[in-house]
Amino acid sequence: MTIAGVAILVLFAMSIFRGFTSRVAADAAPVPADPTALAVAATAAAAAQAGLTQTPPADVAATPDLSGSLATGLPYDEYFLTQGLHGESYGHLAIDIAAGNGATIRSIINGTVTATGYDQWGNTYIQIENDVYIVLYLHGAYSLVAGDAVTAGQPIGTESNIGYTLDMAGNLCAGRDCGYHTHLNVFDKRLGINIDPLSLIPAAYP
Repeated sequence: MTIAGVAILVLFAMSIFRGFTSRVAADAAPVPADPTALAVAATAAAAAQAGLTQTPPADVAATPDLSGSLATGLPYDEYFLTQGLHGESYGHLAIDIAAGNGATIRSIINGTVTATGYDQWGNTYIQIENDVYIVLYLHGAYSLVAGDAVTAGQPIGTESNIGYTLDMAGNLCAGRDCGYHTHLNVFDKRLGINIDPLSLIPAAYP
């Protein structure tokens, strides 16, 4: 092999080595202490590469402001969880909470009362709805009617045991001093499914 050939091979090997060390150095870069900052930076970079940072045309409709519909409040001044998620067999993903017979029940969302009455099991109900959620309460003595506007935290009735309620032994509480609670179900319109009410409210308060 000629001297020129050897020189070319040496230069080629050096360029490979430089490329390898550069790649290793990049791969070994320290991870930032704040992973959120890394995620933000990566998202911004990806958006820039995809051209997503461009201003949308003026004729594109703005995303509606859902902040009022996403605001939540507590269902009682004080309460505790009496039963976890249940009701799948009849189309619910509900919880039961209680504060005591006659305790004030409050709306957990801003919205409008869209229905009240009795269901097929004799349970009283009230349904409150906004652009994001449909919230259903059962068993209470409700004071509002369809069409009433409500705000999160506003009283909507009082706790009772009307309808199909049971004592700790599984016996019906109809006409008896037991089974007082609120059955609470939340439907998320964005997802098209019932969601865990405990994603909106704590399991107990205080």
